[in-house]
Amino acid sequence: MDKIKRNISRYVNNEYKFSEKLGQKYKNLGDEVYETVKNKIINHEIKPGERIIDKNLAEQLGVSRSLVRQALTILEKEDLVTSVPRSGFYVKEIKERDVVEIYEIRKILEKAATEKAVPNIPEKDIAKLNTIFENAKKDLDKDKVVEFIKADSELHKVIINNCGNQRLIKLINSYNTYIAFYRVVDLSRVERAKEAYFEHLEIFNAVKERDVELTVELMAKHIDNAKNIIIDNFYEYTYK
Repeated sequence: MDKIKRNISRYVNNEYKFSEKLGQKYKNLGDEVYETVKNKIINHEIKPGERIIDKNLAEQLGVSRSLVRQALTILEKEDLVTSVPRSGFYVKEIKERDVVEIYEIRKILEKAATEKAVPNIPEKDIAKLNTIFENAKKDLDKDKVVEFIKADSELHKVIINNCGNQRLIKLINSYNTYIAFYRVVDLSRVERAKEAYFEHLEIFNAVKERDVELTVELMAKHIDNAKNIIIDNFYEYTYK
């Protein structure tokens, strides 16, 4: 499982463009400290429920404690950490109610986007996804998940970005942080990654057939499956 976690974390780092090289990519150091701490939380380097020792984190990043605390204050507003008086900051725990609510919203929004997008997805995007899915299958045959996570992400992006509704796209993207945070649990076992691959392949095949009703149905089923896997496994994943 640890190998799978590392593979997922590696892709999350690339996908969300977070950096460990402080001071090189952002407008100011405070922004980069915020992004780096956020990255550590999303890919579970700092586990859900774990206390964040700002002094240790500041030393690790080579920055002041005030910059770390500033980042944690922002992340509290984004609902990724909580503060406890006279104790400090903690990564927010994964709770069943949160998972249910986030994935309920995700299903409603992505079903709407899928219904609008399927007839309009360009053939060049279909061709690109074909290659990505072929690479994902080769990767999974070797019990690797990085290419599959790319296929997962790209399929959802192609569908969402072709829905023709900019406000809907923006609303869906506002939940990306939460989905990335939970995805690490969803795909923490290679067996689940292989199962999810075939779920995505079914969705992709329905897209290629321009079958709107079937694509929407499969998308909803996939999101429900991911939700249930997270609920069934988050305690073992977090505290093992």
